[in-house]
Amino acid sequence: MTPDPPEPPRNSPWGRSPARPRRPLGIPGALALLGLWTLATLANAFPGLTGGVLLAPLPQALATIILLTALAIFRWPDTALGLPRPGTLRLFWLPLLYLPLFAAGIVATGGIPAPLLISLTAAMVWVALSEELMFRGLLFPAFRRRLGPWPAIWLTSLLFGAIHLGNGWTAEMQGLALAQSLAAVSTGLVLLAMRLRSGSIWLPMVYHLLWNIGSFGLDLALTGRGSVPGWLADPDPLVRIAVSLGFVLPNGLYALWLMRGVGRGHLPGDVAGAGSGVGSR
Repeated sequence: MTPDPPEPPRNSPWGRSPARPRRPLGIPGALALLGLWTLATLANAFPGLTGGVLLAPLPQALATIILLTALAIFRWPDTALGLPRPGTLRLFWLPLLYLPLFAAGIVATGGIPAPLLISLTAAMVWVALSEELMFRGLLFPAFRRRLGPWPAIWLTSLLFGAIHLGNGWTAEMQGLALAQSLAAVSTGLVLLAMRLRSGSIWLPMVYHLLWNIGSFGLDLALTGRGSVPGWLADPDPLVRIAVSLGFVLPNGLYALWLMRGVGRGHLPGDVAGAGSGVGSR
């Protein structure tokens, strides 16, 4: 007697369900995450609540935990969490030149106390992690798939600059916050170029960390010495903007040159999407 054919497997609430394909994060989901991330980091805009740089890791750590939890649950692709491509570090010779300039400036102005340096580093580790995961890891791929490469590059970088406006809630700081915001657009282009050319967000994370330690460390060293530069003390926001942009603009222009091949399938950190030459996945 011929045995009956086995029954096809049934989906049971008590059994293991088939693995679902990984779906990319869309723009609505990315914007929702950006809203949660912004709420988590909003306390940094009020130094009276967070104690300034000393307690800054708390909201940034919370933002990082939110993003990592979402990644663990949904496992979105295209976040570029792999290791950088070998040999790509040499491409970033110009951005890397800024780091020893910061270090030399800190040393020349007398340095900063070790406890303050440790606190600054602890804060900036979480800032680099949360901002790179949010902007270059999640937001850029979502924009890239629907809008094309250059709209995604500019929109991501402009939003990255806009969040730095939260650094100036008082009338005295608004000019400096605007200058920092516009300079952050240029830095955001560099960080995105690092993701695209290296195929990983780990390189921009490390660079972001060192950039923040250098720039904030120099500001702390100058403030501690009592020799704040004239452009920082100048109440005219146009002066602050001009000096900030003059310092970071070469970095941003070089980043645009590094990203000139985006959308043609040549950059390891790019993703498939509108106007893409990398093919669909």
